[in-house]
Amino acid sequence: MDVSNIRNFALVAQSGSGKTSLAEAMLFTAKSTTRMGNVDDGSSVLDFEPEEIKRNMSVSTAFHHLTWKKAKVYLMDAPGEDNFISEAKAAIRAADNVLFVVDAVNPVKPQTQKVWSIVKDSGLPVIMCVNKMGKERADFQKAMDAIREALDVRLVPVSLPLGEQEDFKGIVDLIQMKAFEFSNDGSGKTNPVDIPADRQDEVENLRNNLIEFAAESDDVLLEKFLEGEELTPDEIVSGLKQGIVSGGFIPVCCCSATKNIAGSTLLDLIVQFLPSPDELGGVSGTDPKSGDETTRDPSPDAPISGLVFKTLTDPYTGRLSIIRVYSGTLKPDGSLYNSNKEKAERYGQIFALEGKTQKPLKEAGPGEIVAIAKLKETATGDTLCDPANAITYPFVALPLPVLTYALKPRSRGDEEKITQSLSRLQEEDPTIDVKRDQQTKELLLSGNGQIHIDATVEKMARKFGVQVDLAIPRIPYHETIKTSKKAVIYRHKKQSGGAGQFAEVHFDISPRPRGKGFEFEEALVGMNVPRNFVPGVEKGLKEATGSGPLAGYPVVDVKVRFYDGKSHEVDSSEIAFKIASINCFKKGMLEARPTLLEPIVKLTITVPDDAVGDIIGDINSRRGKIMGMEPGQAGQAIVAVVPLAEVQRYMLDLNAMTAGCGTFTMEQSHYEEVPPNLTEKIIAQAKEEKA
Repeated sequence: MDVSNIRNFALVAQSGSGKTSLAEAMLFTAKSTTRMGNVDDGSSVLDFEPEEIKRNMSVSTAFHHLTWKKAKVYLMDAPGEDNFISEAKAAIRAADNVLFVVDAVNPVKPQTQKVWSIVKDSGLPVIMCVNKMGKERADFQKAMDAIREALDVRLVPVSLPLGEQEDFKGIVDLIQMKAFEFSNDGSGKTNPVDIPADRQDEVENLRNNLIEFAAESDDVLLEKFLEGEELTPDEIVSGLKQGIVSGGFIPVCCCSATKNIAGSTLLDLIVQFLPSPDELGGVSGTDPKSGDETTRDPSPDAPISGLVFKTLTDPYTGRLSIIRVYSGTLKPDGSLYNSNKEKAERYGQIFALEGKTQKPLKEAGPGEIVAIAKLKETATGDTLCDPANAITYPFVALPLPVLTYALKPRSRGDEEKITQSLSRLQEEDPTIDVKRDQQTKELLLSGNGQIHIDATVEKMARKFGVQVDLAIPRIPYHETIKTSKKAVIYRHKKQSGGAGQFAEVHFDISPRPRGKGFEFEEALVGMNVPRNFVPGVEKGLKEATGSGPLAGYPVVDVKVRFYDGKSHEVDSSEIAFKIASINCFKKGMLEARPTLLEPIVKLTITVPDDAVGDIIGDINSRRGKIMGMEPGQAGQAIVAVVPLAEVQRYMLDLNAMTAGCGTFTMEQSHYEEVPPNLTEKIIAQAKEEKA
């Protein structure tokens, strides 16, 4: 196994830039597929899930491989839509390189900077491709200028377009200093042509620019360049590769994926300029026993190790764990050690992924992306390795959910199926959060946006036959009191022939500090109430605090002091004291200025500088309070506290206000009193729902 011939890359872009179409063109050009799939007509080998075909967009990372000039190339086509940004993060984590695709007509879209920030943080070598050059208003130079300004990157064009927009027909390769026209039948066939005479000066200037970038990456080459000596073709390639690997600059090419123009040129760039695993050197991880940092050489002879960065589930074939091999040689039918779970895992076949199909493999080595079936304990983010040489590789922090819905089963008895189905889908998508609200009893599904939630619900119906409706979750309000009430007395007396019921309780009821919960104090003196009835009083109060007198919400932050009462030697019982305490508590609550409390959440909102004013105004209109503001990586980070009732669909509103450029996190903060003008409306609504 020759690791120097392995390449892998994550294919990323803002949604709608044509990256999946570009992957289809590369696969077809390299003869890995027999025809070029089309995203728009649903024939793509990469966007094959029904949820993707319906939306004409990727919702899950797809995998394939090709061979080009003796190099084996693994590509990971990650979604560009913000709802599925976690897929891109995981793919970039597993990759050695990145192919960043830009739309020639609209190069800087709302999500472009979000996707780029993930790429930038990874520190991986990048090639940039300006796609859709055959579209109306496509402009290679304007696209590069826009990207330079928006992303603050150093770009080095390595090709130039021949023809513009509908007349785009080929490229000038600035590395080879040759021009090529491509067949207009989508076959990708090339025809060498002369560089147009009217572009000779432009080509020469850009060629000199390219050589200068190559020279600056190597001290020896730089000295030779400054002394006026000409660099050899091999030296130019070597210098460019060093600059790309170090992140000094990004080479930029142009293409039209749907016309399959310049796909072969892009493959040449990938094989020639992106590093193989052995060129990148040892991979760092942690020794699970000592906690010390350790490394693995990307050698097929080293102990086996790899990172599971994605999981696929199917109700029939089971679970597929996608693993990036970092060291050693993985062969079928063996055992691996999961260093995260500290358990051994038996496995059978290993597969190469080709879209929705799998091809059995005899072995896989460093840099290869393969699948293992039916691992029992392993989840996304786990490391698999040699038990005698254990290592744990770090994974990425996945985005927290920002949108929540309550799930309503369409069929009776489906509630348990919903939980089981979502548990399976969570294996595939760890950014889904599923929980039952203990107060409202609703089953809540949280995700990274509306499309994410909708796609999850569609998958649940398709894979597991469970259909649900989405509803806005009920707000978990609480009830409390604002003043103390002394000597609240209630007598429970019932006589209906035979043994009756009698109990009288005397309470002092007072408010407690916010967040301190309920407190019961038994302060009886004398024997007016036998102590064996006290548990009945406590049970009654526990039941009473579960449903307050205003709207039936739980009662919090109240103290009840049980200081006296009366009993009857025959008719008193624990149940009688329970009933008396329930009614006494409700009576005291209503006399102590009861009020509603609502949950307050803390928002940290990151938006571009020019959107700050609108966001602050919007937060104020939602009864929120701005707690602070500080510069962030992509603008300003605004910290605010806002009632949950005002921001249940904030993700959708924020996208509309910032054209998709804003992000936020939400966490539970505390409870505050509901304003009087809203209290009556909430109480009326609660009573209506119960009726």
